[in-house]
Amino acid sequence: MKRLLAIFLAVSAAGSLFAANPHVDRKEIKLKNGNTKITYDVNFYNGKLILAYVTNDGKTLVKKAKWGDQFFGLEFGRQPRTNGGWSIWNFFGCFQYKQGVHNLVAKFLPEQVTMNVINGAAVADLVYPSNDGAGKLRIRMIQFPSHQDWIFMRVTAENFSIWRMDFNAYPYQSDNPKDRERHLRMKEKDYNISAAGFKLKPESQYIALYNKFLQDTAGYFLIFPHQKIKELNVPRSGAMVAMRLLTKKNTQQYDFALGMFVKKPAADMVHRFFMENADAIEKFMMQINWTPQLSTAEFDREMIEAVKMDLNKNQLAALKKAYTAAIRNNDTAAAAKVLKNLQDLKLKKAKDGLKEFR
Repeated sequence: MKRLLAIFLAVSAAGSLFAANPHVDRKEIKLKNGNTKITYDVNFYNGKLILAYVTNDGKTLVKKAKWGDQFFGLEFGRQPRTNGGWSIWNFFGCFQYKQGVHNLVAKFLPEQVTMNVINGAAVADLVYPSNDGAGKLRIRMIQFPSHQDWIFMRVTAENFSIWRMDFNAYPYQSDNPKDRERHLRMKEKDYNISAAGFKLKPESQYIALYNKFLQDTAGYFLIFPHQKIKELNVPRSGAMVAMRLLTKKNTQQYDFALGMFVKKPAADMVHRFFMENADAIEKFMMQINWTPQLSTAEFDREMIEAVKMDLNKNQLAALKKAYTAAIRNNDTAAAAKVLKNLQDLKLKKAKDGLKEFR
């Protein structure tokens, strides 16, 4: 009885820790029409990516997707009982212009979706093929415990060129009340995009999204590499704010910082952003090590708990060997898979123990 109780306490502690830790939840749902819906929740310390894809053969996405079949969303800065914030449906688009225009993150299944905690930072990696299959789109998103109001994002095009990148948000809420104004502010000018859109060659790198008159206690920030962007195109809209970044030629890598604030006055937060915070965040971003070496700290912690739970020694030895190889190769995908396998073994053991305890 004591042993079963110990297992129960161990898994309870592990479960609460796992819930607070960055991780990926992947699900496959069989639909009535025979298709399979694949979803990923990529959890950061604060916020999560929401990915959804419907496939009819496990490899190719359905061509005529219904709403809800395909998402590349980011739940970040979303207030309770709202669907505002960075778009939870399509916050980012990455387009290749070759034999037509193709949004790679909507057209293809991801080849990799992983989350690792490296030196305390939550590091998510996504990989997609280019439209002709000759290149790779790599997206790395990092959140630091010290900066939980920010997610840093690196977009890399290997063996192909990115034509355009889109970032979409709904400051505070997605509805369109009559008296509210959507505003996009840059260093040079504040734009009321509820009244009119605009196109320009960006001369600065800071953007603030916020509202006037109504819903003015939440907003979002974007820092982007304006030297690599030939045009910023923002259509008129009272609901979704769409920022379309058309890239210059011969640029393969782009760094971004995505920020948010909630339950704070926009006038004050936007002012602070342009006066001091933006410079500080950009300086922090410039010092990020985008290729950190994997650490064994989280795996070691999970392994200690697994040993205490009396898991199969041969299975644990095999997992340790595989994780060591992943660390040696700095293979984030392999490391994440091994860690997930270890956590699944612990969960199964705990469930079996709880059944026996009852």
